[in-house]
Amino acid sequence: MKVLKLFGTLALLLCTTTVLSQEKTITGTVIDQIGIPLPGVNIVVQGTTTGTQTDFDGNYSISASEGQILLFTYLGQKTVRRTVGASNVIDVQMEEDAEALEEVVVIGYGNQEEKKIIQNVGIVKQEAIENLQVVSADQLLQGQSAGTQIVNASGVLGSAAVIRVRGVNSINSGSQPLIVIDGVPITDTETNTLNRGGNTGINPLSYVNPNDIESLTVLKDAGATSIYGSRGANGVVLITTKKGRKGEKTTVTLDVSTQFSQSTDVPDILTADEFRQFKSEVATIQNGGVTVSPEDLNLGAIGSGGTDWLGGVQRTGVSQNYNLGVRGGSEKTSFFFGLDFQDSEGFIIGNDQQRAGARINIDTQVTDWLKAGMNLGVTNNRLNRVGVENNINAPFTTAFLQSPVVPAFDADGNFVQSGSFIPNIFARVALNTDELKTFRVIGNAFTEITPFPGFTWRSEFGIDKLTLEEFIRNAEFNSPGGFAQQLFVNDDRWLTNQTLNYANTFNDDHSLTVLVGLNYEETLNTRSNVSSTGFLTDGLRNLGSGSTPTVLNGDRNPARLFGLFSRVSYDYKGKYLVEGSVRRDGSSRFGANNRFGYFWSAAAGWIISEESFLEDVSFLDFLSLRASIGTVGNDRLGSFPSLGLFNAGPIGDYNGESGVIPSQPENPDLKWEESETLDIGIKSTWLNGRINFNASYFKKTTSDLLLQQTLPPQTGFNFISRNIGEMENSGLEFELSTINVSSENFEWRTNFNLTTIDNKVTRLNEDAATDLQGRRIIDGPIQRAIEGEPLNNFFLIRYVGVNSQTGDAEWLDVNGNITTNPGSGDRVVTGSPLPDFSGGMTNTFKIFDFDLSVLMNYSYGNEVVIDGLRFADGNDAIGGIVNIRRQNLNFWRQPGDNAFLPSPTSSTFNLFNQRSSQQQLDASYLRLKNVTLGYSLPEKALERLGNIFSGVRFYVTATNLFTIKADEMDGIDPEVTDDIDPLFQGESFFTAPQAQLYSFGARLTF
Repeated sequence: MKVLKLFGTLALLLCTTTVLSQEKTITGTVIDQIGIPLPGVNIVVQGTTTGTQTDFDGNYSISASEGQILLFTYLGQKTVRRTVGASNVIDVQMEEDAEALEEVVVIGYGNQEEKKIIQNVGIVKQEAIENLQVVSADQLLQGQSAGTQIVNASGVLGSAAVIRVRGVNSINSGSQPLIVIDGVPITDTETNTLNRGGNTGINPLSYVNPNDIESLTVLKDAGATSIYGSRGANGVVLITTKKGRKGEKTTVTLDVSTQFSQSTDVPDILTADEFRQFKSEVATIQNGGVTVSPEDLNLGAIGSGGTDWLGGVQRTGVSQNYNLGVRGGSEKTSFFFGLDFQDSEGFIIGNDQQRAGARINIDTQVTDWLKAGMNLGVTNNRLNRVGVENNINAPFTTAFLQSPVVPAFDADGNFVQSGSFIPNIFARVALNTDELKTFRVIGNAFTEITPFPGFTWRSEFGIDKLTLEEFIRNAEFNSPGGFAQQLFVNDDRWLTNQTLNYANTFNDDHSLTVLVGLNYEETLNTRSNVSSTGFLTDGLRNLGSGSTPTVLNGDRNPARLFGLFSRVSYDYKGKYLVEGSVRRDGSSRFGANNRFGYFWSAAAGWIISEESFLEDVSFLDFLSLRASIGTVGNDRLGSFPSLGLFNAGPIGDYNGESGVIPSQPENPDLKWEESETLDIGIKSTWLNGRINFNASYFKKTTSDLLLQQTLPPQTGFNFISRNIGEMENSGLEFELSTINVSSENFEWRTNFNLTTIDNKVTRLNEDAATDLQGRRIIDGPIQRAIEGEPLNNFFLIRYVGVNSQTGDAEWLDVNGNITTNPGSGDRVVTGSPLPDFSGGMTNTFKIFDFDLSVLMNYSYGNEVVIDGLRFADGNDAIGGIVNIRRQNLNFWRQPGDNAFLPSPTSSTFNLFNQRSSQQQLDASYLRLKNVTLGYSLPEKALERLGNIFSGVRFYVTATNLFTIKADEMDGIDPEVTDDIDPLFQGESFFTAPQAQLYSFGARLTF
């Protein structure tokens, strides 16, 4: 009997188990926190591979057994767990996860949770930029991301900034990062316009409205940039514009501001009478004490007037800015629509800009498996250009150099000629036309298809279309016969990205993401340049009215890129992370024997704070360790660097017949420069998020540097481009953010970053020139790259000063001995434009309804060479016709004088103007870059306005408010360079300084 009872019990248990384990169909609806159905929610039976997604109406159906757990996950929402019970219906309402929303970061071809990122990326979020009032988007990055240094090349409107991500990574190729706007890599060729002195070109980021930007991500290590293959060596800047949010109430934001600009700092130069007195006194001393009056020197009598050229080329620029943004979404669609108009007047006469732009970003969930959208920005620019530096059309250069005794106008108020090669800059600005008009469209359209749970296929088609017209018309007064020039450029790029992404979680412990993709791009640059002279009258503006054509040329530069790429990410229990990527690029820019290249990366991370042995460490919130290694390339080599080229047209004329002549030898082995980067870092959060500290070490070795190799004369060519050379950059990055005070009515936050970079040229080609020590070099008039030393070395004669006893200027010869007659053989390394460290610091305060943001950037250990000082210091640089700085009044007169300028009777008096370290200055600085004070109306005030507005904020902003710098930099902007070329950093020839800006505005939201 007992045996029968035992079997009966076992049978009952078996039946019960069978019933419990029997699967059934669970259905339900998933809604968000405000009751709107959520499509695309992932539902997985925990511990199995069984999963599904909600359809367009938020409905789902899945098979599961009682007792099993369903996991509901959706981006930006907290994970929901539901245990299957007796009911066959499980409805779920998701809850927004604010932290998760903040943690999602844009990376190459996708997004990733910030805490799981094992790539080295710099993230500038909306809260760090939303209240900054800037002219162009690059200024949003200044001082905000470790490892990213931005130098605004000049104060001329539209000038490109020098952007360096982890230093200079090339010698002859570009060192600017790849810029990607909403997935579209944009063209940033500086040669699209005519040169205006220096080599900065037009700022490519002037075509995107800063108010439209949601966030910026700087990809720095190979783990982040290798997905961009042959274009990632200089880093990648990802710009994400604002998007709408589904189910969000539509908001309209109107931002209106007025801006005033002036120069930050200019040298103190002599007035007309000071110039006359100086020249008279010097000539008298040189004449043995016999008085030489200003009239004897044809300078006019003391008190006879003159011209304040430097004051005359400056003004208070007044600008107006209008921005309108509409943002919102419905159950299925989200959108952002923006309009902007900017009427900017620079502080330099003749320099103003008008920009009008529109943007529309929209996406919609068409069905439960199809999502579609587009991001489109259109910009129309009109820029009245002036020369940047070292150019007769550069107001600041000519104003510095022009003699103050030269009149600008006659007695009747008409312009007068200057009488020298330095023109009457007032006449050139007033009478000439120099206009650049551009129209640019940057955007893409996409579809996302989810054919199966976990799989997403994204198809993108993008364009970057630039149409440029530049027109110059010089009046008879400035160019005898008149002159006109017209440049037409079309720069068109279209691309497609096809990616398939798979993401899944297994057994609640293993997460796997796999991305495979294809990238194809075509670029076509066409350029026509025509000019003529011989105009009957200035009233005939059109180029065709000139009697004599002087220039007629055009060219066509196509390029293609084809890439296949993949990235695999895996993590175990959210604390052990590995990632790898590979890309195969084929480019028309490279030689036939090296058309394709492979780029890869491998990364690993460990979230240490998830370990059990740190569970009791209450003050530690998050701690991770990561490392990566990989390769990337640099394809900034021009359009046809590997092909044998010929010149045709007038150059190839032969006995009156058309012909061609060779202009470039073929090199089928030419390839991209390649960089291998090692990166190790830690990331941490302490005291409930009050302290965040990150640190990184990196070492980047660039090989196959493109250099010019000298060819034997019998070849008929001077040089050929070859991949011979290596360079290394290594350094440390530190980021610290703190919440110093947090209370109901007062909050104070600080963000600080610092970067150190050591640069070294490790190898140059065998045919490179050598110095006296046998080292291979690349020589220039101011800088010299030396094998085994940094790329950027100032190589100059060392200036000592004026001997207080003799009145002679003294230099050092190559052996370090005092000399009063140095030569070019006495040049040595005297310094570098590369800083020892640089970075920035931001402090933000919220006090009741006021907010205050203070942004500072700094650089230490770098120097600049102001080459124009060879003319603005001394007595007779160009026949005595140029003005000089005030310190030149302090010349040696008697023993014991601590003088700036040597004795007028010294043999060194005119040698003083030669190029030496006398023009090399300490460019270390700390700049108060941006200060913004805002006041937001409280809720009670808004209620009194009838709740028309949901927010009203008034603000004042000051940019470049003051700069702490060395005394020798008085009157000179330390944050300046006249060239984006890697070999000429930190050089200037009276480049216009940065603008000091004051803005007053209001932002209305309703």
